Amino acid sequence: MADNKKKQTLIRHATDHKSKVISNGVNEFAKELSKYRELSDEELVQLVKAGEITPFDELVRRHQIKIHDLCYKVLRNYDDAKDMAQVTFLKAYRKINKFGGRSKFSTWLYRIAVNNCLNFIKKRRPTEELFEEITGSKSDDPVQIYKSKKFREMIHATVAKLPKVQKAVFTLRTLQDFSYQEISDILNKPISTIKVNHHLAVKNLRNHLKDKA
Repeated sequence: MADNKKKQTLIRHATDHKSKVISNGVNEFAKELSKYRELSDEELVQLVKAGEITPFDELVRRHQIKIHDLCYKVLRNYDDAKDMAQVTFLKAYRKINKFGGRSKFSTWLYRIAVNNCLNFIKKRRPTEELFEEITGSKSDDPVQIYKSKKFREMIHATVAKLPKVQKAVFTLRTLQDFSYQEISDILNKPISTIKVNHHLAVKNLRNHLKDKA
């Protein structure tokens, strides 16, 4: 009986000690995070560039909701948006040394997120849908199918060569059917800029296809 009580006492002491160790560890981690919350994004970026990892956790905490919301606006799917948000932060961490500070960190992060989403859309959506949407036709004729395939290839090749803003606007407007206002919110640019870039993208696309016809 005495041995059982002694054993229970030892177990309780060991459990209490373990709890204290865990609690102290959590408190130390929380204390470490709290000191970074007083720093600006730019200061945190410099610390990450210097080799620290924890400051990046603070950057993720600050921007994860907005990045997920942005990805959701583009993809309109919660799970896809969650995946693309994670990919965005992973790429940002890997490319942090390329961030020159010419823009805000958040702007740089949003640009990565939009590009990730656009690439995801391109891989996900069958090229047949894009062709049918632009031409409004669908054919079972072998010759027409061959021509259609070549036409689709030319479209994608031309879109890939467009300037970044034109490519983003054209993809969001054509593939995802976003309004100019929605695209303006996503890319953080005036509606007038969005409309001009969409016009230029369509013009460049038509000119290229006309030359190849």
